[in-house]
Amino acid sequence: MSGKKHSIHRAYRRLRRAVRYFAKPKNRRKIRQRALVAGVVILVAVAFIAGREENNVNYTGLLNTIAAGESKGNYNAYYGNAGNQGVDFTSMTVQQVLDWQHDYVQRGNPSNAVGKYQFIRPTLDGLVREMKIRGDARFDEGLQDRLAIRLLERRGIHDYMRGRISREQLAHNLSMEWAALPRVIGGNPEASYYDGDGLNAGRVSVDQILAAIDSLRRTA
Repeated sequence: MSGKKHSIHRAYRRLRRAVRYFAKPKNRRKIRQRALVAGVVILVAVAFIAGREENNVNYTGLLNTIAAGESKGNYNAYYGNAGNQGVDFTSMTVQQVLDWQHDYVQRGNPSNAVGKYQFIRPTLDGLVREMKIRGDARFDEGLQDRLAIRLLERRGIHDYMRGRISREQLAHNLSMEWAALPRVIGGNPEASYYDGDGLNAGRVSVDQILAAIDSLRRTA
């Protein structure tokens, strides 16, 4: 038998063996089970890799851009006093900050936003409950950053990192959280989402917020 005919004959025998193997019900079950296990392993691996990528994101540029418009980067800022040095919120407990916010509005002030990211009382209270933060935890720089990152997550930061929404949509979402940011989408894109409410105004340009969002992918 020539070499070519021998190769064809050998391939034919292998094909017949494969057909007989797959024809047996018990073998089909084994294959399905192995395929299912392999699929689960792949899904777990993909989720693990995606989680590591998200955890490795450097939020510093975006957080600083938000804070520049909200508080000039001051962790002790409060509404109407971005340069505050008299009230040291970073040395207070979370509960003390919440109490301060309540009293501040009771005295007739229009907003009780505090900290580098200007958390209003309902938002801060909700984050504390959601993240199971103790009332005696200190409202320091690290905690404020963690709270702000949680707000980024609420507004779709992971969807953006996974390519599910555009940077413009993320910027628009963030403008609903932080009034100093531009709305980006719609008429008058440089304006605050809350423009005209008498309390808020856009202080960050569209180019600035989009550049900060772009930095997430460069530093991931």
